Amino acid sequence: MFSQNKNLENNSEEIKTKLSEEMAQLQLKAFHAQMNPHFVFNALNAVQYFITTGDKKASLFYLSIFSKLIRFYLKHLDEETVKLSEEIEMLNAYLSLQKLRYNNQFDYILVQDSDNIDATIPSFILQTLFENIIEHAIYNQYKNYHIEISFQTSPKNVLVTVVFKYGESPKETPQYIPDYRKQLIKWQDQIRQLNTCKNYNIKKKITFNENCDGKGGKITLNLPNLLE
Repeated sequence: MFSQNKNLENNSEEIKTKLSEEMAQLQLKAFHAQMNPHFVFNALNAVQYFITTGDKKASLFYLSIFSKLIRFYLKHLDEETVKLSEEIEMLNAYLSLQKLRYNNQFDYILVQDSDNIDATIPSFILQTLFENIIEHAIYNQYKNYHIEISFQTSPKNVLVTVVFKYGESPKETPQYIPDYRKQLIKWQDQIRQLNTCKNYNIKKKITFNENCDGKGGKITLNLPNLLE
């Protein structure tokens, strides 16, 4: 009798564990579904703007890269991981679109380490981070905004370092737009969920500085290299 009760308890725990894992997977998919449409709608508005202004060259360029990004998203929508090389390519495309959309109000540079070790990282982590970085800068009207992104890979980890610098903003600067604050919270929730569900141990750190040349800061994101 005792053995039978014990088996029932074990089965109950297994069911609970399985349900918890399935719930975690559904939550991660929900995060993806919530994040992606935000960029899509903004990009479509930008395409519409270029068309209405009669800038055919910009319209075709924007639409071409935007189509490439959409194909990338559709391809990886149900995938938990992505090759770092593909993510960097898509990030470069995304940043070039945003730079055009905001009339060169910021510039950026992407730097990869010379070792060029193959890596695979969790999907839909980086683009959401940069969406928040750029929107925060644009809506606060920062001047001379510059972003430098570097990637260092090892067999176990991928270290993403983002250094940003900017000059003074106007005195009457609009505050951080609540919608993007919510997006950042979702991004942080996604990281916590990945750490809990997948035991990825993703670590992030944000520091700010100010000197005579302006203001800025640094973001470091330590991701697992999931290459099998």
